[in-house]
Amino acid sequence: MASTGDTAKAKRVQPPWSPPEGTDVSKLHLYNSLTRTKEVFVPQKGNKVLWYCCGPTVYDASHMGHARSYISFDILRRILKDYFKYDVFYCMNVTDIDDKIIKRARQNYLLEQYGEKKPSPSQILQDVLTARTPFKAKLAETTDPDKKQMLERLDAAVDAALGPLQMSVQSNAAGDTLQNQAQVLLEEAKDLLSDWLDSQFGSQVTENSIFSLLPKYWEGEYHKDMEALNVSKLILVNNSIITKYLLRTLARKRFVFFLFSKHPYLSLSYMESLWCPYICVVIYSALYICPSNYTRQLRLAFLMHSWKDTLDYSNNTMESAIQYERFINEFFLNVKDILRSPTDITGQFEKWEAEEIELNKSFYEKKTSVHEALCDNIDTRSALEEMRALVGQSNTYMAARRSAKLPPNRMLLQSIALYLTDMLKVTFGAIEGSEPIGFPVGGNGQNLESTVMPYLSVLSDFREDVRKIAREKKVTELLRLCDELRDDTLPELGVRLEDRDGLPTSVKLVDKETLLKEREERKKMEDEKKKKKEEAARKKQEQEMAKLAKMKVKPSEMFRSETDKYSNFDETGFPAHDAEGKELSKGLAKKLRKLYEAQEKLYNEYLQSTQNGS
Repeated sequence: MASTGDTAKAKRVQPPWSPPEGTDVSKLHLYNSLTRTKEVFVPQKGNKVLWYCCGPTVYDASHMGHARSYISFDILRRILKDYFKYDVFYCMNVTDIDDKIIKRARQNYLLEQYGEKKPSPSQILQDVLTARTPFKAKLAETTDPDKKQMLERLDAAVDAALGPLQMSVQSNAAGDTLQNQAQVLLEEAKDLLSDWLDSQFGSQVTENSIFSLLPKYWEGEYHKDMEALNVSKLILVNNSIITKYLLRTLARKRFVFFLFSKHPYLSLSYMESLWCPYICVVIYSALYICPSNYTRQLRLAFLMHSWKDTLDYSNNTMESAIQYERFINEFFLNVKDILRSPTDITGQFEKWEAEEIELNKSFYEKKTSVHEALCDNIDTRSALEEMRALVGQSNTYMAARRSAKLPPNRMLLQSIALYLTDMLKVTFGAIEGSEPIGFPVGGNGQNLESTVMPYLSVLSDFREDVRKIAREKKVTELLRLCDELRDDTLPELGVRLEDRDGLPTSVKLVDKETLLKEREERKKMEDEKKKKKEEAARKKQEQEMAKLAKMKVKPSEMFRSETDKYSNFDETGFPAHDAEGKELSKGLAKKLRKLYEAQEKLYNEYLQSTQNGS
């Protein structure tokens, strides 16, 4: 028999254990244009991603195509960097040496010189007519539908400005009239006139500064546009750097260049056919050498479409983005209103019931679906739809709790709102500012909501007390003033009050334009409702008048006026024969008797009402 000491020294045996099987984690797949399939994305060096993007040729203002390209690239970059946590080195070139830049700079210079010479109205007219000849030929040769449409619009504008000046010149109109019409024509025809001037005098423009000022100016404007579009800062190189790198690289490979002109821009333009194909390769190689609301809605519009597909720039596209923003923003406003509601420490840690468990389950499912969408060739369209569905489910939950007069679970709704805000802000770049939940209110980095909301809450509570007293005392004028504050005064300041039965008034900060539009739509609906009510009342009155007129008819007279149907009547006015003198059939007589008796009843009611009235 073992002693007690031996038993104590016996080694304790641990139960068997095996690791959980786990599940497969979705990996990022990107479309490979070489294999034409989606492939797992694997960086060449660990977690580092080197990315070169062809940038703008800075000779004019940015347009929608630029916005689509650079916002889309910014979205992809943010998702790789901030969602998938890759170490992204993003570099883009700015083309400041290009045939387009050289030509546009010459044209601008020549047009400016033309204007400084103060040509007479008749000279402007003659020059535009001359310049229009090659422009017409160019228009006839153009086959690209978009470009042709643009040239046709320009031609129509020039044609509209030509007519008045031609008539004024022929009629020797007053000098002021001629000058004004000539300036209108000069403005409308500046593109075709500058093109003609360039063909005539372009070779005489050799001043280098003319060609450097234009790209410098438009590059600055480009950066302002990108900042307004919330496009992240990036590494930039211009073609001067590219050219130097290329020359050094090709020199090492013993390439020889012959410069055809002392003019550096002309020299480079001659070289362009050689060095343009190498640019993308040059910059990508250099990455290893160099040291390591229009706008929110526009970004949402791009997010709601595949980044690699053609985008339909239509009103429907922007309207969809606006509606999406409004839907998401309303959710944020509701959650913030719930979080501002006073509660004790116990109320901040509500117990979960079946509704909360179901919503939380859906929350995790939607987060998984969003992740899978982004892994699938960065499918932002599907990701946003999953986020929309999550908001819809959250709204249903809040509405059910409100109907049951029960408070919603603050912590759960806050978690959902924080997740959505983080996705829209960090991952997609659709939210600026430091607010933890929702879209920013106020500009210039001001946290307007935290500043003004305490005062607005006091105002709302005071108004609610006034309304309560006014209802008890039946002071309608005070109730009208409270409604006026809600409907007219506060919307002008970007404040929305929502009165709710049995619950405190909700206070929300919304941009002024949205509130004014809501007020306009509400007024329109009220006017339509009033119009329908008035129309219904009018129809009812007409029916009552028609009924009254019918009631006044004596039964003995109701058929006598229908001589096209009946020809003989008895002493009570009831028809006995039809218009041809034939005796009425029994069936028809029975039918007419019912009408006669009904009219007899109506007439008696009329007589009774007149007697009661008298």
